[in-house]
Order: sequence, then structure tokens, then C-alpha cells
Amino acid sequence: MVALQPVAAALAKVESGRLGYECEVGVFHNALRYRMTGTIEERIDQVEGRYQVRIEGQGSGVANHAEARGMLRDGRWLPLLGKSWAKIAGREGRAEIRYDHQRRVAHYHSRSETFFLGRLRVVDDVVAFPPGAHVDDTVSAILNHADGYWRPAPGGVLETRMVRRRRAPREGREETSGEYRAEIVPLVLTLLPDLVDGRRTALVDLTGFSTWALPDRPARIVLEPDGRPAVVTGRLMYGTSFTIRFAAS
Repeated sequence: MVALQPVAAALAKVESGRLGYECEVGVFHNALRYRMTGTIEERIDQVEGRYQVRIEGQGSGVANHAEARGMLRDGRWLPLLGKSWAKIAGREGRAEIRYDHQRRVAHYHSRSETFFLGRLRVVDDVVAFPPGAHVDDTVSAILNHADGYWRPAPGGVLETRMVRRRRAPREGREETSGEYRAEIVPLVLTLLPDLVDGRRTALVDLTGFSTWALPDRPARIVLEPDGRPAVVTGRLMYGTSFTIRFAAS
């Protein structure tokens, strides 16, 4: 039994989990409605300092697939690869981001269609990390917050950087076409002070990440006591609203 103790201790640091999620989206004040359910499978190896996450979802007129891989370095989870594919109302989009932390650059490739007119947007670009800044994807940000590596500044503000397709002015209202590039922009969460049943709420401005986002309507994230999201809700342009719920599967 004594000989097995180091093995047991190592296995205790390898976490595998499966979550379920449900996403509901309404457009034009629910004139168009979409609902998707899916699973999130994750494997987090604290010993090797690696994580792998796979997301699958399916619904009526909507589907998605995503995977993410990353590593632990200098006390923080860092993304290595993010791949995603989604389809809604016949419009398809896919993206792949590879992170080179040694050279501090991200390789960004995406292809998507606009919702109304189906105009094609293609990006093949390389962007440099801002000096001294952390760069995350959604998965690494969640893990860093849950593990206490992403600490809030005074006032409960959490800030990191993420890679996205560069937006043109008024792009949310005008489905313009042209040449597209990538960029790295801040992601800021503001933690509200009140606790309800051990849960906290954070507000996040999505204008840097969605062309339909409204500057005066931040999304709300309800965080579990362990720091992971439980519910995400938001309102966007064109009378659009969305709700994402997470639960153990």
C-alpha cells in the first residue's frame, strides 16, 4: 500500500469531468428562437501541467463543436490550441488559433458567414502578444479563475487579453465585406460584491467580441463557489437575447 501512495497522489491531480450545457437564443424579440444542448468533456492534469477540453452541441437549426488544449507555465494556464465550428440558421463559421508562447504570437485562421446576407469573412493572420500582458482563451481564463491564478485587481476587476477577428466600425449594423485581420483585445470582468448562496456575479462587456454586442448592456455571469460559470445571460442588437446554463452531466 505504501508503494501505491505516490501513484494515488498523482492520480488525484488528474481531473476528468463531463458537464452538460443548454443554450437558448432569441432574435427579433424571440420571433426566431434557437435551442441547443450539449456536453463539455475535460481532462486536467496538474502533474504534467496540461488540459484538454472538448465541446459538442446540437439543436434545431444550430450545432457547434470546439476543442481546446493548453499547458501550465509559471503558475498560470496558457492556451496552446483552440478550434471551433458552429452553424446557425444555415450560416457556418470555423476558427483555429495556435498560440506560440515562446515567440509570443498567435496564428489566427477563420472563415465565417454573416447572419443576414451570408457574406463571407476570411482571416489568415499572425498577431503579436502585447508586452507584459497575459493572453487567454475562454477555457484557460475559466481554469485560471477557478484555480486562483487570475486574481482581481482592487474593485473586483479581472482583466486579461484574447485573440479575435478585428471588427470594422458599425460592423454589427452593416454587414460589410473586405479584408479582415486579427487582433488581441482586453477582456474585462467586474465582480459584483454581493454573494447569493455562495455564488458571485460578474459583468462582462462583449463589444470586443461580438458585432451585435451593446456597450451599455454587459453580459452577466453567475459564478459557482468554485469560480466556474453556472449561468451566462445577455442582450444584443436586433432584440437578441441568450442564456447558457451549465450543469453536471
